Amino acid sequence: MNLNKKFGVSMAVALALTGTMSVASGAFAATKVEHRDNVPRGVHLTVWSWWGKPEITVEQQLANQWGKMHGDTVTVVNQTNPFQFFSTAARTGKGPDVGFAIPHDNNGVFQEEGLLAPVTGLNPKLYNPYTYEAVTIAGQQWAYPISVQSIALFYNKKLVPTPPTTWAEFVKDANAHGFGYAQHNLYYDFAYIGGMGGYIFKDNHGTLNPNDIGLNNAGSVAAFKLIHSFDWNYHWMNPNTTGNISVANFQAGKIGMILDGPWDLSNMQKAKIDVGVARIPNLPNGHPATPFLGVQTAVVNARSHNLVAAQSLAAYMADAGQMGYFKVNADLPAFLSLQKEAVVQNNVFDKGFISALKYAIPMPNIPQMNSVWSSMSIIGNIIKGSITPQGGADQFVKNIKTAIKVQQG
Repeated sequence: MNLNKKFGVSMAVALALTGTMSVASGAFAATKVEHRDNVPRGVHLTVWSWWGKPEITVEQQLANQWGKMHGDTVTVVNQTNPFQFFSTAARTGKGPDVGFAIPHDNNGVFQEEGLLAPVTGLNPKLYNPYTYEAVTIAGQQWAYPISVQSIALFYNKKLVPTPPTTWAEFVKDANAHGFGYAQHNLYYDFAYIGGMGGYIFKDNHGTLNPNDIGLNNAGSVAAFKLIHSFDWNYHWMNPNTTGNISVANFQAGKIGMILDGPWDLSNMQKAKIDVGVARIPNLPNGHPATPFLGVQTAVVNARSHNLVAAQSLAAYMADAGQMGYFKVNADLPAFLSLQKEAVVQNNVFDKGFISALKYAIPMPNIPQMNSVWSSMSIIGNIIKGSITPQGGADQFVKNIKTAIKVQQG
């Protein structure tokens, strides 16, 4: 399961800044893009971008500027095929030189297939450690971070004027005004699983071990008990409540809080909900919730005929364009320094998402994660009560291990 979650919204700050925007004026602030003298002149490069409008306009401007600096030309293509199409094309020698705006969890498969060239010049001090980890596989970096995202707590200010930060405050507000989210989906549930002490694959300093699965350890079982209690003890939801139902209830003003991402924010505003965004409240154990971190990345095709130029171009478009992408569509920059810029911090929505990112954990980027997504239907059985949290967690891990064996042939 590849979640194509992106900032597909135009928040207030982006709306205020769109229009005639010069990428050169401000888009390069606080970035240090390596200028390489060994880039060959007279070559033509192709970029496939999985971002559509309005970001692709910024991308082409940056590509043109890079081309002028190096005496080369670049075509940016709006790619609408699934991310896996990069793999198919690259294997046959028909892929692009650069893949752009690819969520980092796809890159493990590409790297395993030998389709990615390692990136160069990436400075870990410029990023949150988990952002750097998200583009690291087997101790090597394979992509340039562009933007970051996670889920957060959306709250209706009319019902919940101040967002809860503790579990006791959250329970009080949820009991009074309601709460919902996509409870059958591990993407959302991991905020509770990680915060309660569970994990998917054991993380050894950035290297994930697919043979050590923690979805049935004590912390994960405690999280599944907690998720089950949302329906059976607190009665905030019922086992049939889905993410779409929760979003619809929030937009209708029927519930005061949901877990959601920036991709739904514009719909909330269209529904005239006075929505606030904050980090997910601390859990019953007093620990922060741990939503998944998603990183949009730029990758270099290992089979490009112009590797040096492609690496230079990918780095330039990823680094120099971060404020440009933010200004046109509120894609949160990957650089920590840019996240602290006034134009970002002064927007209540962006500030809320940034606070959520503080405790976000990278979505696993190894190929075995596909087996986790394909096995997560057991969560629905735990919520229904047809299997105990411990029994469901054990079955979840068993199903993942079986799926990994099938995946590996």
